[in-house]
Amino acid sequence: MITEQIFLKDSYLKECEGKVLMCEFTDLTVDKTIFFPTMDGQQNDKGEIVIDGKTYGIVDVWTDGDYIHLISLDTYPENVVGKTIQQKLDWDVRSIHMRFRTAMFIISGLAYKFYNAKSRISQTYDDKAWVDLYIDNITEDIVKNITEEANKIVKQNIPIKIEYMNNNDFPREKQRMSYSTGTLPDDEELRVINIAGLPLQSDYGLYTATTSEVGEIEVASSTVKGKIDKRLTITLK
Repeated sequence: MITEQIFLKDSYLKECEGKVLMCEFTDLTVDKTIFFPTMDGQQNDKGEIVIDGKTYGIVDVWTDGDYIHLISLDTYPENVVGKTIQQKLDWDVRSIHMRFRTAMFIISGLAYKFYNAKSRISQTYDDKAWVDLYIDNITEDIVKNITEEANKIVKQNIPIKIEYMNNNDFPREKQRMSYSTGTLPDDEELRVINIAGLPLQSDYGLYTATTSEVGEIEVASSTVKGKIDKRLTITLK
């Protein structure tokens, strides 16, 4: 990634500067950014940037693998490449996305810990999130148990640690929490999410600093052909 991803180093930073690398109409890239792009099931940040004293609302953020693109509804001015701009997050949007991402991590970790179940984090929105749990013959009692255990973890106010480790050193078996494919990224260095008591997970989403910031977790299931569906809907209080 050519654009420096400031959000991976500090997900609580609300403002930063950046130098414009490319600008075409409503699309702009910078050398570094606090704006998280839509990826891995997490919605993009929103906010605004300031160029020469004028504010441009950021409504979409995406990555092409090398650069992070900041999309505005308004056309950016010409001749801005090389200029330094100010970036400002909509904190309410970032905060709810981090809370949902953390809640899904807790739910997925508990499903793996108690039921050896793989999972797939599906999508976060501003008002809900989806997670798929691959538990054979899942029941309402299982969903209730996972929800209760998740809220216990929330109330314990456990610090959430972000660590980096070599791919070959990432623990396997019981200490490994994997997605439905059961595979790890090919990256030589992995970004690992560590919550005491839960399996480790490699992930590039954004998380709260402690579990208590998540708030109370509610999990709703649905029935498909008389059976509990693997997809659970998460809401927060």
